[in-house]
Amino acid sequence: MRVLAVLAACWMLCARTASADTVDTGIRQLEPRSSYKVRLAAALSLSKTKEARAVIALAGTLRNDVDPTIRRVCVLALEKMLDARTAEDAKALGLGALEKAAGSDIDPKVRETATRALKSLAGLRRTKKRSDAPAVFVNIDATTDPTKKLPSDGGARLTQIVKRSVERTGYATSWPGGLPTAAELTSNRSRAFIVASTVKKIQISKVGAQTQIACTIVLRIAPWTGKDGGERWEANKAASASGSAKATTGNRPTDIQGGVRDCVEAVAEDLTSRQVVPFLKRLATAGS
Repeated sequence: MRVLAVLAACWMLCARTASADTVDTGIRQLEPRSSYKVRLAAALSLSKTKEARAVIALAGTLRNDVDPTIRRVCVLALEKMLDARTAEDAKALGLGALEKAAGSDIDPKVRETATRALKSLAGLRRTKKRSDAPAVFVNIDATTDPTKKLPSDGGARLTQIVKRSVERTGYATSWPGGLPTAAELTSNRSRAFIVASTVKKIQISKVGAQTQIACTIVLRIAPWTGKDGGERWEANKAASASGSAKATTGNRPTDIQGGVRDCVEAVAEDLTSRQVVPFLKRLATAGS
């Protein structure tokens, strides 16, 4: 029995040494000077272990590798490797790399895969409850202008109008430290919504010494699950409102720009106060 025990101990030690050698080799092969095939094979190999240094190496590759396929493989590997037993430093680096990929990777497939991975790992993302977190948070999204006819400052001005109108309800439009994640909203028991403005139409017609301007604005409101989750279009919990207006002004370029501003801002003010805010209040009250 003593001989068997010694043999077993020797085998376990040898196995650990072989595993360590495999991880070391994989980490070295992830370096940028390695070929695409070598880096890809290394990422796949490291995904089979849960060692902290393998997690750290893959997180670094996800942040820095130039090839989107390898970055996507790193995302899938980290999703598989990270769990409650992962060392805290490695876990933080892994989750941080996934958050960065979900938010700013230039490849849409990498962003999409990272977003899904973060959702599946949401239970690992510890967040402390903030004493200054609002009970209801409204994310006022930047105005989009597919017409390309707004003045250069028009989008920002329209967004501010919507923001001020929502703030008058007492709801917060800013979150301490920047936009919250889904985990932060959950840990603080905060309800969140998004309000987005779109300039649907701007029509400019010159008639004699005057210019007639017609505009249409659409405002969309929906539940929002954090910067890593986005909006949810749900029946009875999401809606859009549109409004139109007309303005008459002079023919000078500055007159026309001012008329466009007046038109879209009047519609945005009216839509927000008469339709968006009441709907938002109903949603927020229903969940309280």
